[in-house]
Amino acid sequence: MSQAISCVTVLQAFFFVTTLLFVIISILLLNRSQVLRKKLSDMVEALAGKDKELNKAKADAQDLLSPFIPESSRSIIISMDAEGRMIDMNDYACELFGYTKEELIGKEAFGLIFPKKTKNNQPQSDIISRIFANPKLYVENETENVKKSGEHFWISWTNRVMYDDSGEPKELRSVGFDITKRKRLEEELKYLASVDPQTGVLNRQAILEAGYHELKRAVRYKRNLSVLIMQLDYFHSVDDHRDFSDDIVRQVVAITQNIIRDSDYIGRVGDVEFALILPETSQKNAMTVANRIKEKIHKENLQYKGGFFITVHFGAAEKTNDRDLFDDMLLKALNSLNTPIKQPVLSRKGKSKPRKKKGL
Repeated sequence: MSQAISCVTVLQAFFFVTTLLFVIISILLLNRSQVLRKKLSDMVEALAGKDKELNKAKADAQDLLSPFIPESSRSIIISMDAEGRMIDMNDYACELFGYTKEELIGKEAFGLIFPKKTKNNQPQSDIISRIFANPKLYVENETENVKKSGEHFWISWTNRVMYDDSGEPKELRSVGFDITKRKRLEEELKYLASVDPQTGVLNRQAILEAGYHELKRAVRYKRNLSVLIMQLDYFHSVDDHRDFSDDIVRQVVAITQNIIRDSDYIGRVGDVEFALILPETSQKNAMTVANRIKEKIHKENLQYKGGFFITVHFGAAEKTNDRDLFDDMLLKALNSLNTPIKQPVLSRKGKSKPRKKKGL
């Protein structure tokens, strides 16, 4: 009997220990599985993040390696090598310029779709080399372009330089938009801001700016610079008048422009006063120009109404030293208008007769 009880006790102890071990092992396995699940979750999350980064990298690579997609884009997309030869372009670029891809690929862009100089005679043929040399300075730029038909227009570009495995620049990829309307508006605004609307010559502010720059240039290169003030007048046998029509003023300006050089300036500084800036001209030679203008106007016999004879007189000044200011030169020319000289005037019959008048 005692042996049976002893066996039962041993069996109970065995099952107890076995159960305890099972519980302990289960707890350990449960904890381990939770750790494994956490690691698995972290791995899944990390893989998702890497997958997202990979997709983004693929998209960026696609944008870099295939800049001409989509073909339906209304952007002008073009790539060139370091020598300015065209590598590829999208369909819209071909459509806009008026060429086929075969006519453009492998050709030098400048001289074909980029004029080497703009209509304002500004050079732009070195822009490609400048972009390759300083890509950060030319992330954006504007160029004047020309179509196959000869029509000029403006493009605003966004640029990106591509490099080879050795780090050397190999290709320029640019996306552009037609900004011709904006440039024309800018030119119109600039014209309105600098031109006298009645005569088409420079207005007061523009002629002062031109004088300032020409004086700086004359001082730098030790050159002559003279200024003339031309004042319109006309005479009658009894009275003098100052009421001029725009047509008469325009005729006088046209005669003056035909006599002065392309490098000279003329601007309106008053109602009937005009300033002429004559670079590399002494005051003596400026007076010669003034006399030619007066003689031409007298010869044209410009008349206002009632037979009144239109004439002009001049004041002159020149740069005398490097400390001169352009405002001082204008003032000297204005003050010299009061120098009395003889001025020809027509009689009622249209024949000239001498008459004393203040001014040149």
